[in-house]
Amino acid sequence: MKRIIALFLLLLLLAACQPTPEQEFIVNRAEEPLPAEAESSAETVAVPIDVPAHVSEQRDPTEHVTVVVDADVEFDPNAPHPMIEVGALDITQDEAYLSALLSLVGSGATLYEKWTDTKEEIGEWLKSAYAYQGQLGSLVDLEIALNLMEQQYRNAPESPEKIRADRLETGKNYYLERSDGSISLISVNFEPNSLIYARDMRDSFCTEDFLAPDDPIVLTDPTISEADALKKAEAFLKTLGVECDCLVKTERGFTYRYYDLREMLWVFNFVRAIDGTPSIDRPDSFMTSPDTPSSVGAPWAPESARIYVGKDGVVCANFWGLSKTKRVAVKNAQLCDFEKVLDAGIRQIGYLHDGAMGRPHHTYTVTDIKLLYAMQTKKDDLSTGVYQPMWEFTYIYVEEPDWQPQKLYISAITGGHVEPRRTTKELMRNAE
Repeated sequence: MKRIIALFLLLLLLAACQPTPEQEFIVNRAEEPLPAEAESSAETVAVPIDVPAHVSEQRDPTEHVTVVVDADVEFDPNAPHPMIEVGALDITQDEAYLSALLSLVGSGATLYEKWTDTKEEIGEWLKSAYAYQGQLGSLVDLEIALNLMEQQYRNAPESPEKIRADRLETGKNYYLERSDGSISLISVNFEPNSLIYARDMRDSFCTEDFLAPDDPIVLTDPTISEADALKKAEAFLKTLGVECDCLVKTERGFTYRYYDLREMLWVFNFVRAIDGTPSIDRPDSFMTSPDTPSSVGAPWAPESARIYVGKDGVVCANFWGLSKTKRVAVKNAQLCDFEKVLDAGIRQIGYLHDGAMGRPHHTYTVTDIKLLYAMQTKKDDLSTGVYQPMWEFTYIYVEEPDWQPQKLYISAITGGHVEPRRTTKELMRNAE
């Protein structure tokens, strides 16, 4: 009951804290011409719009805010702009997806409920942590982690109980034990369409930027070429039938076990593309404030996949917001005038930061503007997401060098500001 009350109060606070700028450029949900209006206009020929390759101007949207726009504009004038409806992929119920995932692990694997680590396993981990002590680095907080591991070691069983699992359930971790004794991890997140797969449950997977400059781990080049690793990642997605297969970022990463480097990896970030135009990418969760909404008006997390690939293939895969196409609601939507979009973006930046940080005046610089796709909830149907073209504004606060770049989204259909929306998972986490 307390959790329900807390969630209710949180919703009230979120509503109370939301800005209330001029109603004409606020869009809460996908209230563009969908669904009936979209169907009637599906065959309408869209009129091309004029979009400059670069924008340079300065405006004062409020008394206390100056917005400088010095940005290249990323836009393909020849690309169509469809709007599509998608449904969440329920990993625990989709037999085809689950069978494909299990086939990647190999035949003869047995699915178990997650069990407690043995005293031997924790002892090995603890021994490595002691050896790591005093070397600084970012992989372990010595005061907290060592105390926690020592407590786990004291309470760990010699041989854990293993409980067979017939099928996956949302919100649980599972182990897949192969005939050779190796164990994989499958974690089905709170949302039905998010999942983490790790080929070896004892390994941890990171990108290079996880390490601090003084960390003792020394990174080398992956022993597999980037091109070969990408082929393995794409084959992995194809086997699963995942629709977010548009590569947007390549990083180098690594896997480590018990604080020892095991293998350098290639890390590929994929999103869904609509007729060649990519959708927005989710931020790295551990680098994002818990108070920062992770989605743009969406019914669930932004759709993306992060695939870690080593010399022996895919070693880890993180999926968020997976969906399946239901239908094309609009074949080629009419985009609104770019000047309207630019004006809305500048005014919204001014509104969001008017009077911020107790200073009399602030200057923000828009560094990048691009047309992407983002998902919003279909009006009166929370189970359906609608991919629509959006303008993404990236801007910085020049007076604070450490200030993280911010992103703002303007609907390419209406020219209205699209408010970020917290997913169910985020609301429940904050209510606990």
